[in-house]
Amino acid sequence: MKKNIITTSLLMAGICISSPSFADITFNGFASIKAGVVFDDVDDLNGNGLVDSDEEILGGLYDKDLSFKPESIFALQISSDLGEGLSITGQLYAEGRNDFDVEARWAYLSYELNDEWRINAGRMVLPMFYKSESEKIGYTVTGNRLPRSVYDDFNFSVVEGIRLNNSTELGDWSVSSSFGYYSWEGDWNAFGDDYNSKFDKIFSVSTEFNYDWLTLFAGGFITEIDLSQLSSGAVAPGISAGASAFGVSADETNELINTLGLSGDGEYYYLGAAIDYNDWLLTAEYADYGIKDSGSTFIEAYYVMAGKRFNDYTVLYTYEDFDQTPEYSSLAGFTPAAQAIGASVIDLLVEKNFKTQTLSLRYDFHSNAAFKIDVFSTKLNGLSKSYSGLSFGIDLVY
Repeated sequence: MKKNIITTSLLMAGICISSPSFADITFNGFASIKAGVVFDDVDDLNGNGLVDSDEEILGGLYDKDLSFKPESIFALQISSDLGEGLSITGQLYAEGRNDFDVEARWAYLSYELNDEWRINAGRMVLPMFYKSESEKIGYTVTGNRLPRSVYDDFNFSVVEGIRLNNSTELGDWSVSSSFGYYSWEGDWNAFGDDYNSKFDKIFSVSTEFNYDWLTLFAGGFITEIDLSQLSSGAVAPGISAGASAFGVSADETNELINTLGLSGDGEYYYLGAAIDYNDWLLTAEYADYGIKDSGSTFIEAYYVMAGKRFNDYTVLYTYEDFDQTPEYSSLAGFTPAAQAIGASVIDLLVEKNFKTQTLSLRYDFHSNAAFKIDVFSTKLNGLSKSYSGLSFGIDLVY
């Protein structure tokens, strides 16, 4: 890993100091220096002796000790127009939560086919949100962060592949669309361990319609998900142990393991709208995703943001909801003992369910920088406690 980082850095440095016959190189970047704290102790609310992931707030980013590390980011983007429609883009990116280890987040070529069509090839962001391209650029976000109900930390959000982009006009509307084919392989963290996982044949479509103050957007992707290592390493042993204890036959145990496996056809869909009218702001986004015919129940998430600009100040209120209600219909044909074991596995695979309300204040004190402060309250669905917290910091572009 370190060797790859060093190699990438040296390669980019070499490009920068090479012969002047190369095209001009453009540097820009962004940074976030932020801190946060949760006012309440995170408790073992379900009484199992541990603080599980579904009991953490903001994905465990903050606790009662003020920290500047989890959401601080530094990034440098390098691009060059090579002429005749060909360009190259790279982005070096470092997050505080990863000890500021540098990674090449973007590295792709672009070729302009004509005025409306462009093709990208290489390492790039998977278009799975409204703000996919600018998700990490805090300055473009009104509050301290995009709503985590939809903009979760997906480790497959950066992929390798090819994308066809289109920009056109339909009357008074401008339309941007993309069609992509990608793949991803990496570690999937579950139950405290990392499991190798793959997303093959990722097909994505996204579109955005803009008319003056109104934007409508939608998109999604389908893929073949391989989480067989996680299934065999964590799910299957639990099913086998339970089946042995309750006298479930070997054939039914194997059938239950296959039914609740975590590999299969993955689907992700999103849609929403954004309004920016006379300094009034409103954005809503909905996402629905999961693995079909697996032990993992589909997730529904959404947020609504409403705010108002007052010269250099912006006030924003955000309400968000993340829901993964367990679905047991796949267990209908099993014996009662197998159904009980299967239901317990499905419950373990459920992500946290939560509702969060956030009040944000933004102050654009500089043309390239903004100070922000958020106060938030999170209610964990099905559990008895609400948590509140505070985050603040500066986002800038350069």
